[in-house]
Amino acid sequence: MKKKAIEQAVAKCWPTSRERLLADKDFLHFMRYFPAGIGGEVKRYFNQVATGSGNFFMVPDREDKHKAVCSRCGKHIVLAKSSHKDRTTCPKCGADGEVVHAWRRARTQAKYYFTYFERALYDKEAIIARSFAVYRCISAATGEIFEDYVPREYYLMRKNEAIHWTHECDFWGNEWWSKRRSLYSKDYVMELNGYHVWLGLDRLEPLLKDSWLKYSQLDAFFRLTGAEDAFRYIELYQKHPQLEYIMKMGLWNIVAEGLRYHSFRNIFNWKGKTPKDLLGVPIGKGEILALSALAVDMNTFSLALYLKKNSRFSLVDLAQNRKELEQLSNFDTCERFDTLKGYGVCAEETLKYILRQQKKKRYYSIRGVLIDWIDYLQDCGKIGLNPEDTAVLKPHDLQQAHQNIITQLKIKADAELDKQIALLKEERKQYNFTAGGFLAKVAESSSELIAEGKVLHHCVGTYADRHAKGKCTIILIRRLEEPEVPFYTMELVGPEKRIIQVRGNHNCGMTKDVEVFVEAYKEYLRKLTKKRGAKAA
Repeated sequence: MKKKAIEQAVAKCWPTSRERLLADKDFLHFMRYFPAGIGGEVKRYFNQVATGSGNFFMVPDREDKHKAVCSRCGKHIVLAKSSHKDRTTCPKCGADGEVVHAWRRARTQAKYYFTYFERALYDKEAIIARSFAVYRCISAATGEIFEDYVPREYYLMRKNEAIHWTHECDFWGNEWWSKRRSLYSKDYVMELNGYHVWLGLDRLEPLLKDSWLKYSQLDAFFRLTGAEDAFRYIELYQKHPQLEYIMKMGLWNIVAEGLRYHSFRNIFNWKGKTPKDLLGVPIGKGEILALSALAVDMNTFSLALYLKKNSRFSLVDLAQNRKELEQLSNFDTCERFDTLKGYGVCAEETLKYILRQQKKKRYYSIRGVLIDWIDYLQDCGKIGLNPEDTAVLKPHDLQQAHQNIITQLKIKADAELDKQIALLKEERKQYNFTAGGFLAKVAESSSELIAEGKVLHHCVGTYADRHAKGKCTIILIRRLEEPEVPFYTMELVGPEKRIIQVRGNHNCGMTKDVEVFVEAYKEYLRKLTKKRGAKAA
């Protein structure tokens, strides 16, 4: 884009903003890689591809409802389905869309958002992308289409830089540009606002071959994960080219999860150039396949690396026990292993003891053994038992020993804790939930937690202090027909409110219907987290 075209692009900006942009050498250098205006190629791509399933078939004649005009190809067609708002496919261009009767809806207004990838000007290896919001008005009677293209995002992706400028406008038509700190896709935000979104990845993949991204494994990443946000991967690769080796080791699941949650939890040393340096543990020639097999998710992978580093287990040994590691792993599992190390139990012995207790079939999950073991040792300290005594540290029957300790603890309601819990009540009410004949409600007092623990014979009463201080959130699960009768208890932690444990009577596991309810609750929590993320953006 030349100087005059750049001046046109910023013409509607606030005067002070326009002057600042035209004097900004970085902005001028950035814009020179982009073509001027919105060319016919972009418009053709939008109409023929990017509308996706957001097309319309306008039926002008009330007497012949099967004849229509396709908004994508503009041709007269005969419809298989002709009722208003039916979804069907154009027999000529294959477009998927909605039937619109002119006498029921004279004009159809639709909003689209799509990204267009192409080669950068002046740099054959660089890739640029522009995201457009398109406002479309279609006359059902005549088939005429009126469109307004508004550029929203500009991306420049080169070997030595990845830059993103956003182009915004307000209700009054004022425009401005601002530089973002990182590459960011607005696809999800625009979808929430009622736009038909097209990612444009079909244009990106053919560009990879002759660009600086040819060794990035981006095409493999798309194929293996079905990931939608290419920008995060590109930015990560631009900062850390070692991503190529990580992908070739078969760790694509870990890469996808890290990008999704914006954190790799220090799993990788990005300065490393060998598997050992990247992962912090020696990797034998025969262990690469085992490493890939353990990359089920970030929690399992982190636990496997922790055990490889802190025990005599090889990755092959750990891969053979992958199912057990999956059940045991969570975001805080390694920390819990470190807690037990403080009691003098090494990682290898911890894992062996947990598996032995699980084989007794007294616990519904391996992770339940780990959590109860730590709770048990902490409760032992409260009544003065010495954890250095082997019989105390590793009882033959952990569940029975824990129950004995719980009966010895004198848990009382605490008015001060109740005040702290009351202060969090308004903030926590969003975590109340109802579905499938069950309800989930936040515990509202220490006495409620104590009563829950007594009825269900578990130690949730000892969690009152953590619940009051916001270190965790205790959720009481009830049947809808018996809302006051304790049934199951659930613990949430962290800002994302991860589910740590769900316990029933005598720490029993979940029934199938409770599992279904908990999965629905997890989805509800995910939506809450996404909404908070969208508002923050």
